[in-house]
Amino acid sequence: MTTQAVPHLYQSALALFSGGRPADAFATLAPLLGPQAADASALNLAALCLATTGNKAAAAALWQRAIAAKPDLAHAHRNLGNVLYELGDHAAATAALRHAVALEPHTPVVHHDLARVLQKSGHPVEAEHEYRQALALQATDASLHNDLGALLNAAGRHAEAEAACREAIRLQPAFAQAHNNLGAALLELGRLSDAEASLLHALTLLPDYATAHYNLGAAYFRQRLLAQAVHAWHRAIALQPDYANACTALGLALTELDRHEEAEALCRHAVAIQPDRSTLNNLGLVLYERQKLAEATACFRRALALEPESAQVKLNLALSLLADGDFAHGWPLWEARYDAGLANRQTVPPALPFAHWQGESLAGKSLIVWHEQGYGDSFQFSRYLPLLKARGVAHLSVACLGAAKRLFETIEGVDEWIALDGTQPIGRHDYWCFTMSLPLRFGTTVATIPANVPYLHATQDDVERWKARLPAGGLKVGLVWAGDPRPDHADSRVSAADRRRSMTASTYLPLLTMPGIAFVSLQKGATTQAQIDDLPPALRPLDLMNDVRDFADTSAIIENLDLVITVDTSIAHLAGALGKTVWILSRFDGCWRWLRERDDTPWYPQARLFRQTRPGDWDEVIARVAQALRTLSPSRS
Repeated sequence: MTTQAVPHLYQSALALFSGGRPADAFATLAPLLGPQAADASALNLAALCLATTGNKAAAAALWQRAIAAKPDLAHAHRNLGNVLYELGDHAAATAALRHAVALEPHTPVVHHDLARVLQKSGHPVEAEHEYRQALALQATDASLHNDLGALLNAAGRHAEAEAACREAIRLQPAFAQAHNNLGAALLELGRLSDAEASLLHALTLLPDYATAHYNLGAAYFRQRLLAQAVHAWHRAIALQPDYANACTALGLALTELDRHEEAEALCRHAVAIQPDRSTLNNLGLVLYERQKLAEATACFRRALALEPESAQVKLNLALSLLADGDFAHGWPLWEARYDAGLANRQTVPPALPFAHWQGESLAGKSLIVWHEQGYGDSFQFSRYLPLLKARGVAHLSVACLGAAKRLFETIEGVDEWIALDGTQPIGRHDYWCFTMSLPLRFGTTVATIPANVPYLHATQDDVERWKARLPAGGLKVGLVWAGDPRPDHADSRVSAADRRRSMTASTYLPLLTMPGIAFVSLQKGATTQAQIDDLPPALRPLDLMNDVRDFADTSAIIENLDLVITVDTSIAHLAGALGKTVWILSRFDGCWRWLRERDDTPWYPQARLFRQTRPGDWDEVIARVAQALRTLSPSRS
């Protein structure tokens, strides 16, 4: 039976379908759907009925029959492509939609459908081509501009995405999705207040829009408005409990609020929902901060297996392995820290016109070692510089920050020191190398760390000059209580880590009340040094730091002290490199270089570690330090 034989059945079914009764429409079409039926229009309409009621596999079979009956039925190819994509057969979906485009090249919606499938199946370049083909045919379609904006956002082309989304909004001002995508673009462009405004506008139009709540949380988080970020992400999850990205984002935020158990539970839930590189990596980060190194390493390995070229995962896995003492596998992965694909990388290769040293023979060659990251890193790894001469380097140069140059000039074996202030030309060398790549090039293991100290020295003139300004006799103890806050750093985890490693000057009060000890401040920083003024006048440590010009001066002060007590900052490394007794106060999720579960360190023989036993609890640490200081004080007084 065909529609020509009983046209009223087809028309009745079409009316029922148009009226929102797909099941009744399909029942009406039943006489037209026998095994030998070949009416493409009836088969197409029946397939639409089945797809609408959720029977997509059966719908696909009917569309295939419709196409067999009439190969040039473009909308059957289009419908088949869309349902095949929903069934997960991306290749077949793409093929069907390409047929539809070939049959109707001037129909914008067909290009639009193909673009969406190409985008979602991981073909962004082809998808962009189809979006632009559709726009060439129908430039006033706001949804096309919006979808193109979403694709451009995903490709990292955020300025172009902003333009596309703004055009969508111009055409359709109440388009919530376009306001959301605009907010996402502005977020990545660093225009955080503008992003927040766009996302709030999206939510006035569509209050239960989970994705907009998620993006709003990100805007708040980057503005360090943690309470608002947490609220927005909670809202996104309440609206969409399987929103893995919101779960993992909320989890990472909660770690900064020391709500570690909740954070771990959320990140585990995210992995259960969506076990991809992002969720596994973020669970690994939370586990790392909870000192569950074996589990963290396993998560990073799983994430790296999914995306073997991910620089961020390589770097996180490196930190986990190094913290566990697995230097053989950790150092090679540590090289990811300067990978161009790393978001917010702190280490950028210098623009030098000669080769990056990868371990080639240095006999008779010239090499420049390049500073990276913080002063503490330079102090720690400058121990390798004399060893380079032993490898036959004919000319060894070191590029360093100016505040360390005068101190570094005391290291043996360096032919030229170059301050990175633009005042000194850099001559031709055979190779260059980062400071923190030297352990890899020397094949360093925990057992072979070169720990002959001191390898940094204060000049005798500086030592005598500062000695005259320090108290005579008694036990002299230097104090540092905070690191560099770096609130504007692109990676929020950097400033978060500094908050965890830092405390306030008043935390030292149990020490400052101890008799017979002369305390000396080694604290620098506009806000942190000023905390001395919050202490009772009689208990304030001697503060000479306003007269300190550089680290050579600081080292001379330290040479006149009996002990340095410091949180994990550059001063910990400076004191260690000078061979002085140093007590390092380590946050619970301590830096990888201090390894785990030990109160000494192979990097500095005279160092002792006092680790937090609970996240954020410095009082218990200071109580142990006070007890240790009592045992030390009488013998030195």
